[in-house]
Amino acid sequence: MSALTRPTGRSRNRTAAVGAALLAAAAFAASPRDQVTGTFERPPHIEYRLEGVVGKRLKANLENWELRAPGSNPALVRMFYDRDRKPGRRLEPWGGEFIGKHLNAAILSYRFLRDPRQRILIDELLSQFLRSQDPDGYLGPFERTQRLTGRNWDVWGHYWAIRALLLYHQEFNSPEALAAATRAADLIIRTFREKNIPMTNDGSFGQMNYASIHAFTKLYRVTGKPEYLEMARWIAKQWDKPGAGLYLRLALDGKEMFEFPGNRWESIHDFQGMYDLYLLTGDSALKQAFTQIWTSILKGDRHNTGGFTSGERTTGNPYDGGAIETCCTVAWVDMSTDMLALTGDSRVADELELSLFNGVLGAQHPSGSWWTYNTPMDGERRASAHQIVFQARAGSPELNCCSVNGPRGLALLSEWAVLRSSDGIVLNYYGPGAVTIPVASGQRVRIEQTTKYPADGVVQVRLVMERPETMTLRLRIPAWSERSSVSVNGAAQSAKAGAYLAMRREWKTGDAIDIAFDMSPHFWAGERELDGRGSIYYGPLLLAFDPTYNSIDLDNVPELDAARVKLTNAAAGAPGEFKPWVLFGVEAQGGTIHLCDFATAGAYGNPYRTWFLMKGLPPPAAFDPRRPVWAMRPAAQHH
Repeated sequence: MSALTRPTGRSRNRTAAVGAALLAAAAFAASPRDQVTGTFERPPHIEYRLEGVVGKRLKANLENWELRAPGSNPALVRMFYDRDRKPGRRLEPWGGEFIGKHLNAAILSYRFLRDPRQRILIDELLSQFLRSQDPDGYLGPFERTQRLTGRNWDVWGHYWAIRALLLYHQEFNSPEALAAATRAADLIIRTFREKNIPMTNDGSFGQMNYASIHAFTKLYRVTGKPEYLEMARWIAKQWDKPGAGLYLRLALDGKEMFEFPGNRWESIHDFQGMYDLYLLTGDSALKQAFTQIWTSILKGDRHNTGGFTSGERTTGNPYDGGAIETCCTVAWVDMSTDMLALTGDSRVADELELSLFNGVLGAQHPSGSWWTYNTPMDGERRASAHQIVFQARAGSPELNCCSVNGPRGLALLSEWAVLRSSDGIVLNYYGPGAVTIPVASGQRVRIEQTTKYPADGVVQVRLVMERPETMTLRLRIPAWSERSSVSVNGAAQSAKAGAYLAMRREWKTGDAIDIAFDMSPHFWAGERELDGRGSIYYGPLLLAFDPTYNSIDLDNVPELDAARVKLTNAAAGAPGEFKPWVLFGVEAQGGTIHLCDFATAGAYGNPYRTWFLMKGLPPPAAFDPRRPVWAMRPAAQHH
């Protein structure tokens, strides 16, 4: 595609201001250490080679969305240059978020693909965006009288801009991007904390504006400037004041997120700032609140698809048929990466896998051309550009909150696929390809996987190393795999479902690990609106009925017997361009029906279903965060 037209103007005094900001950033080059640390961390300079469906989906997103979207939607950046022009652009309150979300997704995706075209476009977009910044640090699209304190989500837009600038700086070592981020952050401090003005002008208990705490904790960790830690502390105190979200107070009282005044999905990023602030200060109340909130979401607002929220907010009911917005699911993935780093609990990684393979990939059309706004449990896929077309504007016909944010959910895999512990490596993601990770000794270890997972449960892992090293390699054993087989160089290991298999030994090039997961079907028994219905899982994949692969219509799907469900591979006969990940025949009353993976269901515009009339299900179990409700089997299939 051709390069975007380079905007001009707004350059007066900017060079001097940027230079001053660069000097200020350099003065705080020594980054502070966290008071406490999480269990796992993502080290820099990991190299990936993803193959299979996930690799194809990343490449499809690059070719059919990421590389073409800026040229097809030039207002992505141009709106920032026109903010004081007359007449104005009449943006939605969150219009300033699009560029930040898009850049975050593109930079995270670049970690995987390393496509030169990708880097060129990221650099050009960021350069154009930086040139739009006002000398006072303003990085939004709104006219002067509406900046930051107007009835819009301008601070929310700055939050996404700062996250993008920091990510760019961390990936590509850009002092200019860091300087722009600090100037924008300093403006927010001057506007609110120095005048002690609450940030509740977003009209929603400050949920969007206070998400900027996450930007300030990140900035403090990079720059060490005490003003940013002070701002984060100030925001945390604001949460529990009248008119705000009351997050800390209610979470520490054991309340569920749906009981908070601020129970919209945007609060997830406030909670990520809560987690960061815990690491920076060691305040155990912050850890307790963060953990309580994450667990309450898992209990009542994570759907069978791994998607999050109903109608953009928490309801405490995973069977609620309200819209499961793509942005909400991506935010849940984002928060869960922090929960995994904090706790080192393999079941959090199970949740990330569930959301990636179902909710996130289900929100992306297999062509890579578009993302949904709503990805329902039962229903049909609709492009976000159609379903929430009210966000379209001249110059940005395809831009909306979900079209720019959906790709980030896929690229966030880079935040949890493979991590480092204090004593070794943690392998969370299974799929064909390889990953190279630096270990504490300084050498780089390549982990190669030969597998069709999750299309089947056989995974072969091989290590490639510069020299032998004694370390602990942790393998995630999913909670749904009741009987897993693991061997190292032919020697059997003891694996427990829902935990990491930690193997400490001297590892060397050529060491081979053979894994076989238990892929027998497991079920989620519905309640409330979905009482008498059940969902079927094959490993981490939610299965769906799509008329494309069946001779009967959706309304005629017969009742199933969970105790008699057996899956017969039928993928070889799948028609059409968008081949399903898996396709199984299931015996039902009156004949065989075919079920495909949720990520492919509805790809041709057909309505689909994941909740089936079903008998033989176990009674719904009381919630236990150590045994998520979707990891249940009928009594007849327990081993």
